[in-house]
Amino acid sequence: MKIAPLVLCLSMSTVAAAQSPEAAANAYFAALAKSDKNVLVDIVHEPSATRIGKSILAASPMLHRSGDSDFFEMIFERVPSSAEIETMSPVQAFAEYMCEPTETEEDNPVVRTILGSVAEGDSLAHVVYRVNGMPNLSEKSRDVLTCVKHSGEWRVVVSPRVWDAYMNFMLQPAMARLSEKKAAHSDAPASASRGELEMEDLPRGPGDR
Repeated sequence: MKIAPLVLCLSMSTVAAAQSPEAAANAYFAALAKSDKNVLVDIVHEPSATRIGKSILAASPMLHRSGDSDFFEMIFERVPSSAEIETMSPVQAFAEYMCEPTETEEDNPVVRTILGSVAEGDSLAHVVYRVNGMPNLSEKSRDVLTCVKHSGEWRVVVSPRVWDAYMNFMLQPAMARLSEKKAAHSDAPASASRGELEMEDLPRGPGDR
């Protein structure tokens, strides 16, 4: 393991610099922080992002089903139109929904410091980093990103727990609010079982299958 910590450089915005696992991790964090979907698409390992993107695209008809749009607007900053979704690749769908899943507080900036990396051969490495501030939904205060070398450039392998953690964190409160709203309109008490039934319709990450 490398000893000297590498402080995350949020100014990185090009994939061309990803000549090491650490550089790939820096670019990934910066793309999320800046909601830079183009860089995010380029820096992630396509097969790993595709798995999540396919789950999103498979659920896309439900995002525009009558009566459900307000629910998804509680979760996502913007729900793309049906026409937009039809033109998206799975990786683009991943980037659309995963950029900036939580808002950054200006008075409490999050700093990620890379502590080192552990290589497994020439094309696989695990980057260990520390989070100072509020971790992202799927992160721990000390966490690991796996990177692979593809066509001479390092890419970040996106874990299914990124999508799972995001959905688990966001859907439960949103489901409760939607249930209360429907109950108010019908003058009937909210039903806990109703929430459980509706959860079956929601998009699930690859880890849930």
